[in-house]
This record gives sequence, structure tokens and C-alpha cells, in this order.
Amino acid sequence: MPPTNRACWLIKVAALWLLSAWLAACSGQGQGQAGAALHLKQADFRLQADAGWEPPPELPFSEPEAQGTQEAQGAQAPQDPHGWAQVPLPHARPRSLAEGNASLQAAPEVAWYRLTLPPGLPEQELFLYLPRWQTIGIVAVYVDGRIVYRTRGSRVWNSFNRPLWVPLGGSNGNGNRSAGGELPHTVWVRMASQQGVGGALSSAWVGAEDALLWRYNLRRFVQTDLISHASAAFLVIGLFALAVGLVRRREPIYLLFFAVAVTCGLRNLHYVVDDRPLPVPDDWFGWLTVNALGWAMVAAFAFALRVHRKRMPRLALGIVTLVGLCTVLTLPVPHLLPHLNAILPLVYIAIAVLTAVVAISGLWASWQARSGEGMVLFAWISLNIPAGVHDLLLQNYRINIERVYLAPYLSIGLFAIFLAIVYRRYVGAIHAVELVNAGLENQLAARERELTASHEQLRTLEREQTLAAERQRMMQDMHDGIGSSLMSALRMVERGQASTADTALVLKDCIDDLKLAIDSLSPADADLLALLAALRFRLAPRLKAAGITLTWSVQDLPPLPWLDPQAALHVLRILQEVLTNILKHSQATAIDLATEARPAEGAQPACVVVRIRDNGSAFVPTANAPHAAKAGLGLANVRYRAEALGGYCQWAAWEGGGEFRLGLPLVRGRS
Repeated sequence: MPPTNRACWLIKVAALWLLSAWLAACSGQGQGQAGAALHLKQADFRLQADAGWEPPPELPFSEPEAQGTQEAQGAQAPQDPHGWAQVPLPHARPRSLAEGNASLQAAPEVAWYRLTLPPGLPEQELFLYLPRWQTIGIVAVYVDGRIVYRTRGSRVWNSFNRPLWVPLGGSNGNGNRSAGGELPHTVWVRMASQQGVGGALSSAWVGAEDALLWRYNLRRFVQTDLISHASAAFLVIGLFALAVGLVRRREPIYLLFFAVAVTCGLRNLHYVVDDRPLPVPDDWFGWLTVNALGWAMVAAFAFALRVHRKRMPRLALGIVTLVGLCTVLTLPVPHLLPHLNAILPLVYIAIAVLTAVVAISGLWASWQARSGEGMVLFAWISLNIPAGVHDLLLQNYRINIERVYLAPYLSIGLFAIFLAIVYRRYVGAIHAVELVNAGLENQLAARERELTASHEQLRTLEREQTLAAERQRMMQDMHDGIGSSLMSALRMVERGQASTADTALVLKDCIDDLKLAIDSLSPADADLLALLAALRFRLAPRLKAAGITLTWSVQDLPPLPWLDPQAALHVLRILQEVLTNILKHSQATAIDLATEARPAEGAQPACVVVRIRDNGSAFVPTANAPHAAKAGLGLANVRYRAEALGGYCQWAAWEGGGEFRLGLPLVRGRS
């Protein structure tokens, strides 16, 4: 549904709900006697002079001798000799717009209404039902001269909006039938009112419980229960909005929603006050509930500004200033400021003007911003203007007192619209987050596919580079090793300088080189002992043929993670060179190959050592050592390969011959 159509639908539903509630509350107004219920639309009225606030337990006068006739207000009817004048019900005494603080200390105006019950009422317990009474004061009900009910709550914020339900079956105030079992004949209503505020009394219903209770329950539900339940529900929702707003501080609309819930709830408090004393003084309760209406308008205006996203700083400042000034001027400060009870109609007039300004400016701003939600919100706020006029007339008894106050229902509808807007924003935010998450998931999936493809390409490239590097290494090794030996043998044969023995020796060296290259390609799994075992397998036959005994004195060694095929070939070439030199030059008859693991010592890191001892002539490479010239190239290759592995090599002599040590690090640094 488009926003404009949704807005129109919300306005129609809210207006229909308000109209149905008002009609339901007013449906109890019948004519004459309806079944077992008697509808009294006339009463006798009189004013009593020099009376106090507290109602006496019995009538303070004897009707045949009643004196002090007063002029009945609000009706032109002949008076009887005892001071009573007949008036229609509902009946109202006029109220002034403002009174001085002196009226608070003056004696009350006491008005009496006499309801005479006709014969023919049902022979069962009877009840009195008043849809409404209203004044600032105390109301008491007498049956056959004795008091049966009186208001005991606040004089100011009394239960004016609650219908009155009083049992008439007895005269002792407990609602029991009289001792003689006679039906009541006369009901008096005493209304003690503050000077200048007047008072009003609706028409009365008298009848059996089953005939009147549904009317009373319906009226009470519409006028008080519905307001209290809705305010409590909205306050709970407002607390949830407060929790959301504290988390999502960048969206103040939730905090404004909570402010509207609190101010509207405070505003509706005096509509649901019952017949019990207030927990706070009357002055402060009135100041709080009356000014809550102005602050509710401020919160609604701020909320609407967030809805249609149009700033109106000057108007907002003026509205806040006016409400703040009204709040200060109505503070219950004795002998300094006018009392709120005395100027209450003027305060409501000021708030009505404020409501008109907020509604008109908000509609204009929403129209400019093309905000459907803002139009709905301010259209509903604008309904407060006619509703406020209606309630002001009702409060001042200018219209039928039995009508229903519209302001609390409009505040409920306003809050419902706020709730719909916040809910729509909340759902929209969740939907936006879902869309963003879906987009992020799609992007993540696309990136994963790209990364997978890139990873496959890198693996392919790395595999190709590894193969190319290994191919290059093998070609280089074959060129420098086997190729060089074969080329030397070929030149010797071509020149006729090679004997059969020399050629066989060269070919054996070439075969040994080829076998070592093949052994280096076998996976060693970082196991140096396995590599040494392969070397022993290859060279043992040659050493045995030369009459040299090879002993094996190895022990377990830690793994060398860096021992790849290229490093393995370096190790094999070093050991091959050392063993070949021993075979050719030392005239040794025994060789011992041993291994050991050395821990770290000072700056020397942990390593493994391969030691080769022979019992021939010791070889310590120096410039003047025997065979130095012949062995120079081989020794250089040995040192180069050891450095390439990150290790070291040493030659030394011992008492039985020569010794060679090759140290290999456990952890190889980057080369």
C-alpha cells in the first residue's frame, strides 16, 4: 500500500474508532422509564448559605421549615415556599474563566439537588447511577435524609470523569436495606464547590442492578478504563522504545516516542482519578497533568520534524519558550503566582492556541516535504483543535455535561499513529539491514570465488615454478658434475691419454654422481639418517672394493624441516667429496661415520653434526698442506655447499688419523 493511501486509511480508522467510542458512551441517554430503570430528567434545586465543606451525616434542615431561599441558576422555574426550584437535568451552574487566589480560602458554594422517586419501582434493591458530575469540591448523596455516599479523594482532581454508582437500599451508608424494608422515596445530592467554579450534574438513573449495571460498566469503560489501559500499554511500549533509543542513539525518534508516551500518560492521569486520595499534593498533581499536554505537543512537534526531516528552528524555539513559560507561571508557589485551579480555563485556551500553531505549521512543512506520515500525524493533531474547543465548553458547562471528553481519545489515537510510524521505521530498518546483509553475502561469495580462483592460479604457478627450478637445478648439477666428468674422459680418450683403468674410474665417478642425484630426489621427510643410509648404500661397495672398512656410529637426530631435494643433494655432495678424498689420498683402511645432536651454546644455535674419521694420513687444509693444490677446487665446493645450507665444515687431525665435521642447523635461516 502506498504511503498516501496508508495515511488516509489510518485517519479513517482512527476517526471511526473515536466516533464509535463517543456514541457508545452517549448511548445510555434514554427517555423516561426504560424497563426496570427510571431515568430522572428533573430535580429540585436550592443553594444553602453559610455551609462548610464537610457534608453532615443527616440533612442539615427540615424541609417543612427550610429557610434561606436562593435563586436557582441555569433555569427559570417557579420556586416553592421552602426555597426549592425545579430545574431540568442535566443542570449546570456557570463557571468563570479565572478567579483570584482568594477564592481558594473562601467558604464553598453548596448546592442541593432533590430527586423524588415515584411509586411503582421494582421490589428489589435499587441503585443510583449518575453518568457524570463535575465541580471542584465534595459531593455527597443522601437517601431519605441520611448520607450514604461522599467523595473522599482530591477536591480538585476528583473522580469527575467516573460515573457514580450508589446503592439506595439503606440509610446507614453501607448499602444495606433499611430495617423496615421500605423502598427509598427521596435522594438528595449535595455539591460543595469552590467559589466561582460552578458545578454540573447529569441526569440520574434509578433502578435494579441488572437494569443499570450494563450502562454503568459501559460508561466507565469508555470514560476511564479504556484510557487507563491504553495509557499503561503505550507506556510499556514507550519503555521498549527507550531501550532501543539508548542503543541506537543516532536515531532520536525512539527517544521522542518515549517522551510522547510519558507526556500523554501524565496528561490522561486526571481523567482516571478515582475516589481515593492522590499520592501527591493537589497543586503539584494539577501542575504536572495540565502542563504535560503542552510538553506532549512539544514532543509531538519534535517527532514530526524527524519524520518529514524539515528543520524549523525559530518556530521550535518559540513553542518551547511558550510551553516553558506556561510551566513556570503555573508552578504551585503560594502567594506569588496565580493558582492553577483558578486560571485553568485560561491555561487550556493557551494550550489550544499552541496546538493550532503546531498543527498548521506541521501540515505546511509536511506538505512541502511531501511526507505522507507527517501529513497523517499533523492532520490528527489538528483534530485536537475542535476536540479542545469541545472539551473546554464541556469543562465550563456550556454544553451537555453528559458528553464525553475527546482529548484522551485523541491522545490515544495520536500515540497509535506514532506507534505505526515507529513500527514502520523499525521494520524498514530491519529490511534495509537484511538487504545490506544479502548484498554483503553476495559480495563475500563473489570474493571467495575470486580468491579461490586466484589461489588455484597461484598454486599452478608455484607448481610450475617449482618444477622449473628443480629442472634447472638438475640440469645445472648434471652439467657441473656428470657432464664435466664425461667431458674430461672424452678429451682424454680423444687424445689417447686415458687407459682402460682411468676410463673405468671416470665412468664409476659419473655413475656415483648420477646415483646421488637420483637419491636426492627421493623424499627424505626431513630425516637426515635416511639420507645418510642412502649414501652408505651407494658408496659401501666402492669402499669395500678399495679395502676400506666402513663403520656406522649414528644416533637418533631431530628432524630438519628444511631438508628439501636441493639441500639433500648439497649434503650428499659434501660427504661424497670428503669420502672420495679419503679414498684417493689418505691411504686409510677404516672409516667411521657418526652423528650427534648438539644443543645451543651461547651464540651457537642448536645443530646436528656429521663426523667422518679415518685412520689414514690427517688432512688439514692449509696453503702448505700436502695435496692442497689438488684438493683446492673440491674444498671450495665443500665450503660453498656448507654455507648454502647455513652450516659449517671443519677438518682436523686426531691421534689416529684425520677427521671431518659437518654442522647442520636445526632451523635454517632464509638464504
